[in-house]
Amino acid sequence: MELVLAQQIISEFLSEGKVRQIEENNKGLINQTFVVWIEKEKKIKKYILQSVNTNVFTNHYLTLENIIKIKKSISDSSFPYHFPAPIDNKYIERENKVWRLIPYVENSVCFEKNIDKNLSYEAAKCLGNFYYSLRDFDAENLHVTIPDFHNASKRYFQFIDAISTAKQERVCESVLLIENILKEKETLIKFDSLNKALPKRVCHFDTKISNFLFDVNTNKVKALIDFDTLMPGTVLSDIGDMIRAYSNTLGEESSDFENVKADKEIINLIISAFLEGTENVLTKKEKSCLLFAGKALALLQCIRFFTDYLKNDIYYKTTYKKQNWVRTQNQWHLYCSLKNI
Repeated sequence: MELVLAQQIISEFLSEGKVRQIEENNKGLINQTFVVWIEKEKKIKKYILQSVNTNVFTNHYLTLENIIKIKKSISDSSFPYHFPAPIDNKYIERENKVWRLIPYVENSVCFEKNIDKNLSYEAAKCLGNFYYSLRDFDAENLHVTIPDFHNASKRYFQFIDAISTAKQERVCESVLLIENILKEKETLIKFDSLNKALPKRVCHFDTKISNFLFDVNTNKVKALIDFDTLMPGTVLSDIGDMIRAYSNTLGEESSDFENVKADKEIINLIISAFLEGTENVLTKKEKSCLLFAGKALALLQCIRFFTDYLKNDIYYKTTYKKQNWVRTQNQWHLYCSLKNI
């Protein structure tokens, strides 16, 4: 990204300040992200400049409204973590892209995978506190910006449709895995049934480890980030995705499929920390479904990666051929492991 364009965009958010340096962060799968160094009154401060992927987040301005509502509610609560929302509560359009500027959380580090079991505990406690802080917020006041995001039935039928339209070579190499996944439909049916029965809450919907920023010195969580998927949902989505992602110590990019296994100790840490953070907010029924949520989300993510692979990789960013196929098999082995816990 050229400094001239960056300066034009930054000027829409900050009345003063000169862009001195810009560096792209390629870790995210969806949005385009830059770290920007801005000089103001002889002091240099970092910000996050981000281009929203409007092909994925088609209702991005409704997403912004959700973020603003939650930002206000969070600021009125005792949430003990940073909540770095877009500056000036706005997006702007430049070069046919939608841009936002976000505060940079100093002395923080982002982990791409769970390298320490204590990180699981800290992140889960932060998530639990997020739920506790929003316990009185009516989730129905939020827009559903990605309809059926965790609708297992819809994801299942998208998967079936992708099989029927995929290139023959991709289907042929996948026959056995397709057959195995089709046998697990009952897990998806149960997930949808529980989602209809459980209380609606404010859900983050993307609780992977890289969406928590940790203190560089203490490894305590400093911030929860990435709010494009804030919507009404149930506890299953957030805690399920956390169990799915964190218990897989090799990470979802690993091709060492035989060693992709769910770590029971991490799962127990997640559940205990989450319950500690939520205090008395969750119902008995919600508490009883937490482990199942992890199983369901592993299968659901497997299907999502698989569907994208069969559709020639149109959703998730890939850096090499068949990466979504690797991700698919990785999540399948994780699901099989979780089934045995």
